[in-house]
Amino acid sequence: MKFILIYLVVAISSYTICKSNIEKGRNELKITYNSGTNTSEVLNKSRKQVTQYLVEDIFNHWYTTKWSFEGHTEIPKQGTIACGYFVSTTLRDVGFKINRFKLAQKSPEEEAKSIACGTTIEKLQNISKQELKNHFLKKQDGLYFIGLDFHVGYIYKDKSEVYFIHSNYLDNKGVMKETVESSKAIMSTNYYIANITYNDVLIKKWLLNEIIATN
Repeated sequence: MKFILIYLVVAISSYTICKSNIEKGRNELKITYNSGTNTSEVLNKSRKQVTQYLVEDIFNHWYTTKWSFEGHTEIPKQGTIACGYFVSTTLRDVGFKINRFKLAQKSPEEEAKSIACGTTIEKLQNISKQELKNHFLKKQDGLYFIGLDFHVGYIYKDKSEVYFIHSNYLDNKGVMKETVESSKAIMSTNYYIANITYNDVLIKKWLLNEIIATN
């Protein structure tokens, strides 16, 4: 019991430090951007940083956190987290100014629209997992939101691999990263896709600490 408590304290401290370092990095980029010097360069650096922060820092803390339908923990590996709350909590923790409750409670399509911040979302229907993978293989390497009929998560396209990062409801497996072709949870009639890495409106909101509407 004592060992478990020590582990939890260390894990919480590690995640707090992670978020603090991300906020420090965002503030440094914001100062440079507001100076008016090389704003396009700062924006490009910001999109890379957001993607890296999520994939290499935030997600790594959350892997193995268990799923439950009502799960909405804010602490990785403690309690449970539903798929919508996994997305909204990780977006908030990487620095997006967002209401994680309102975003998590939206339908997959409406969640995609909120994350898109007014930019166009993609809608795909009646395609196989291989067709879905091929669709993303044509895109630039980066992170995307994906909404299914009754599930949500992230797609991470990295060179010739396409990963589904989500809180897996099957057998309550929870937060995991798996290839699209191996995922049993990614089957759906409809897919709603919002760009994260290459959505300039969204990235600017992160950079300038502006609210993302979830009404």
